[in-house]
Parts: sequence; structure tokens; C-alpha cells
Amino acid sequence: MSDLLNVLQSLRSIHGDFADREVTDEDLDRILEASVCAANASNRQSYSIVVLRDGEKMQQLVAYRAPVALIYLADLNRSLDVSRHLGHAFAVRGFPMLISSLVDACLAAQTAAIAAKALGIDSLFTNGLHRGPMARIREILALPEKHVFPVVGLLLGYPATEPSQRRGRLTGPGVIHREAYRRVTPEEADEIVRAHDDPACGLDMERPWRDEGYAHFLDWFYTVWSNRMPAIEGKSQVLQWIEDAGFFEE
Repeated sequence: MSDLLNVLQSLRSIHGDFADREVTDEDLDRILEASVCAANASNRQSYSIVVLRDGEKMQQLVAYRAPVALIYLADLNRSLDVSRHLGHAFAVRGFPMLISSLVDACLAAQTAAIAAKALGIDSLFTNGLHRGPMARIREILALPEKHVFPVVGLLLGYPATEPSQRRGRLTGPGVIHREAYRRVTPEEADEIVRAHDDPACGLDMERPWRDEGYAHFLDWFYTVWSNRMPAIEGKSQVLQWIEDAGFFEE
């Protein structure tokens, strides 16, 4: 049990700085076998995993390269195809089914990252899929038009250089709620701001926000980083994809 906790507490993100050392097919198979053991709704496994070793495709999809990339998709097409094969009509049930599929995909992806770390392989979760024209994802991965949504990319590999520190995490008010939900107080909000400003806490993103004139890291985060997502005619590309894929249909 202590070994498992050590693996969990040693998880870290390697931001594109992966060494050329390959992830073996044997280790990759073990990671995938662990990934599909994750909990999922009604044992449907409403996700798909696209395995990439092509660095050029990775670069186009998530702007990073690594020995391996696992692209996790919320995907109902397998259930639809098999049900039709048997002469049944599988009920997609619109948006609620998408929520279950998103959770299924995320649980499988996190399980893969844990399995990789147990094998000494580091990782990077990235939502780079959702930056830039999302049409490229369907083209590069040959995705169906309907009932599939690209959730997250998980890059796997070994670090070229050791990160200076492991990224910190909040563990107090606003994150952990005992018995019932409670909004943070102004004093607690001030403490969260101070924690992000303190390099020893490892909560910022090592960006030169101070040099850019921001009083606090979170000033930069909420006004610059959080507003960088592209849009189509005022509608988020993510929302547009979900709508076009039929997840709002009942």
C-alpha cells in the first residue's frame, strides 16, 4: 500500500521535455491493459483510445512530442455499431450520456498515467486538442462525424531533464469540503492567492507574470491564460463539436 501511495504522490507533468528514449511495446501494452481496468458507467467503456507514435501527428494535435501519445475519446460508436449488428437500437440519450462518457475516458486516462509511473514512465496530460482548429483532430485521427468527442491527450515518456520541482496542489479550503459544500471566505481567498505567488508552494506555472506587471499569478492566470481558447462565431469550438456530434440530440 505504501508503494502505491508513493507512486500516486510522485506523479508529475513533463511539459514537452521528453527524452528520445522509447517506451517499449511491452510497457505500453501493460499501461493500456491497466487503463481499460478503470471504473466506467454500466460497464459500457464509452471511450476509445488512439495510440500514436508519430511525432508529427502529435505536434499537430497537441503541440508536443513524446515517445507515445494516448488520445482519449468519449465515444459511443462502438456501442451503436454492436447494437445495430444485433438488430437493436442503442439509446444515446444525448448530453447525459456524454457526461458519463467523459468521466469514463478521464478515469481510463488517469489510470494509464498511474500505471506508467509505476513502470518509471512519466506523463503529461494536455488539452491541446482543444486549441487551434478542432477540425484537424477529425482529419488526423479519421474520427466519425457523430457521437465522439476528443477529451484529453496523455503523453508518455522519460524526462530529458529533471523538473526543478513537482507542481504543488491546493489541499485546503475550496478543495476539500467536510460534510457539505462551503464557499471560501475572503480571508481564505487571500491565502489561496498568496500560495500561488509563493514559489516554494509550486502552484504557479513558471511564467514571467511578475515581469509582465501583474501583482499576482492568479491575475495573469484569469486574464491571460484562461482567455486564450479559440472560438467560432462567439461559440466555443468545444461546444460546437459537441453540438455537431449529436450529443444534444435526444
